[in-house]
Amino acid sequence: MSKKSSARAILLIATLIILLAFPFLGPAQAQDEDGFKETFDDPTLPEWEHAREVVVTDSVLRMNPGSFALRLGDWSDITLTVRVRYTGSGEVFVNYYFRDEGRYGLMLRDDAITLEKEQHGSPTPLGNAEVAAVQQNTWITLKIVVSEGQHQVYVNDELQLTATDPEPLPTGAVMFQALGELTAEFDDLEVRGRPGGPPPEGEPGREPPPEGEPLPAEGGEPGVPSAGGQTPPPPEAATSGSGGIVEEFFASQASNLELSTFAINLVLAALCAYVLSLVYVHWGSSLTNRRKFAANFILMTITTTFVILVVRSSVALSLGLVGALSIVRFRTAIKEPEELAYLFFAIGLGIGLGDNQRLLTLLALAGGIAIIGLRRVFRKTEADVNLHLTVASHNPHKIELDQITNVLAAHAAKAKLMRMDERPETLEAAFLVEFRRISDLNATRAALRELSEALEITFLDNKGIW
Repeated sequence: MSKKSSARAILLIATLIILLAFPFLGPAQAQDEDGFKETFDDPTLPEWEHAREVVVTDSVLRMNPGSFALRLGDWSDITLTVRVRYTGSGEVFVNYYFRDEGRYGLMLRDDAITLEKEQHGSPTPLGNAEVAAVQQNTWITLKIVVSEGQHQVYVNDELQLTATDPEPLPTGAVMFQALGELTAEFDDLEVRGRPGGPPPEGEPGREPPPEGEPLPAEGGEPGVPSAGGQTPPPPEAATSGSGGIVEEFFASQASNLELSTFAINLVLAALCAYVLSLVYVHWGSSLTNRRKFAANFILMTITTTFVILVVRSSVALSLGLVGALSIVRFRTAIKEPEELAYLFFAIGLGIGLGDNQRLLTLLALAGGIAIIGLRRVFRKTEADVNLHLTVASHNPHKIELDQITNVLAAHAAKAKLMRMDERPETLEAAFLVEFRRISDLNATRAALRELSEALEITFLDNKGIW
């Protein structure tokens, strides 16, 4: 196979991998989690509890002042995306993790957003930000990402607010509110998250308020809105005991990974490592046996993917991995920096797939191949050798160096003189040569023998003949 054919084969395989993997390239949550999409095409709003003033017009949820709309369900670690527009004086609230014990509420008003946590009827601000894009009668795209107590709020795909709750609420539903004299509209709602279980025993889910009435504060008088209400701050949270801290530390930090996601990531790891091995064999410049060295990439990438998939769910396992790596070290001798660079590339592919970052990982692989290929095209042409040749000639049948180079020029694709030792009775020359076929090697050997039967010829494998 010629070098051009090899390059085309590598690029073709890389393209096929990306095309075949595109059905699985969405965010990892979309594959191992649950959720819903709502385009408000059904005016009856199935699975929603809402006030009488809430209507659907032209596939848009419209909420009059003082109304609410609650989407039944229970999710955690959510990614919530919705388009919002409002008109009038007041606040718009996007509430999530809404259930009996509390809620998170993102309040929108002109030029600002505020994130608060309500627990036992008392709201506590978690963060606020000035956002010029939040204006009346203007559609904005709101995105809220929650993971292990950290909340990130995006407005029109720009991160505007990050807040962390040290004692996060467990799970809950999604609810919209329009307070004051404000009219709000919502469209293209999407929620992705891990489905929660039923409420704890003795804690029934919060019932929606009567139609037309704002939500009451827990334990307070009906008709007094809890969201944005001026209530005293909650008391200091009690510090959990050492036993609780230890149990929480060793608890799993995420749900068990689905078998389908695990299998897809391992297959992608094997394919990516195979492509990387082809790139290293055909485009690498190391003088070692590149084929044998590249054979380790698949096992290394798969192992790294498996390890990251396992330890990402637990802090304790992650720390255990650090301890294990401190005593288990690689024993393979790294002879050239290029080998170490490709090893890091293979490990990086495994880490990316282990963290379910499939799109980023495949883009990184494609970008790396493109960079290596361009560097190969634009750099100065050098001998891309696959064999080391040593020729020794002694008196009385000693031959000259130019006779050897003429033979190599006639039969070898490339040849580069690396060393020559000449004495009155002996000539020794070492070359780096490239042969495309075994027949070229045999023709070179026969032509050298015709110069002198007493020649000592040594061929040493570098990356093999293809």
